[in-house]
Amino acid sequence: MEYRKIIAFGKSSFVISLPKSWVRQNKLKKGDLVYLDESGANLTLAAKESENQSEEKECVIIIDGKSTERLRREVNSAYIQNIRTIIFKGRELKSKVKELQQVIQSLIALEIMEQGSDSVIARDFLNMDKVSILELIKKMDVVTRTMLKETCNIFQEDNYQSINDRDDDVNRLYFLLYRTVLYNMENATRAIKNFNYTPVGLLHFHRIGFHLEGAADEVRRIARIARQLQLSPKEKKFIESFLERLSQYYMDTMKAVNMQDKNLALQLSDSKQTLAPLLDDLDAKNRAVEDYPVLTSRVRRFISHVHNLGQQVYT
Repeated sequence: MEYRKIIAFGKSSFVISLPKSWVRQNKLKKGDLVYLDESGANLTLAAKESENQSEEKECVIIIDGKSTERLRREVNSAYIQNIRTIIFKGRELKSKVKELQQVIQSLIALEIMEQGSDSVIARDFLNMDKVSILELIKKMDVVTRTMLKETCNIFQEDNYQSINDRDDDVNRLYFLLYRTVLYNMENATRAIKNFNYTPVGLLHFHRIGFHLEGAADEVRRIARIARQLQLSPKEKKFIESFLERLSQYYMDTMKAVNMQDKNLALQLSDSKQTLAPLLDDLDAKNRAVEDYPVLTSRVRRFISHVHNLGQQVYT
């Protein structure tokens, strides 16, 4: 933090000097305009946006010789960086149009706007100043709860495809959340004005989104493995009971997150220690069951993500 002395200027104004480093960083010069945003005891100073800063970004992706997963990673990267227009080019364009459509449709609000013989243009029209991170977290939470509920019934009803589809929904929400966090960090004045987001708060939101997405991934994997296990009805009942306990652990943790209840979060942190011995016991009793150790390893990862969600409240 740097202190500046207030200097009287005439009979009705006061002035302070601006740090030279800040002026240079924002490429300002004598006569340029700056914005002042008054909020109670706080006064936010921001450089006036130039025409270049307000220009929407675009990129070109060459698709030749690239797998679907490679293309997906490149598109996700551009999307997260708030590149509004993505142009696909290459000799293999005609044969990979369906793959591109699947990749593009996996992201919220990204759509194919033009499709020609030598290029495909995808674009989104999201107003990033209106995207609420809290709403995205709420939606991720709702979908994850549904996934957990369906996983608890995996032995009664094989609904793995539904769980898998819901996990895709969580992934889409997380990519948009990540993008929104970065956008607001790059536009700090807007973030404060629009949603009262601070840099520390944005880091906090990203960590919550990261662990929510990780927890949802593990729920999908738990469901996939559990449905393949060869277990007796009694053993299946026990697994269902254990999954219901995990579901409650998750919901209690999200209650602490939503209410920012540090005491509840600290109490729940002990749950990780009580669940570990149960998993060890399950491993010991079911070593002969194929894929059982894989199931418990995924359960441990899920517990770790939920534990880390709680940590965001009290750290």
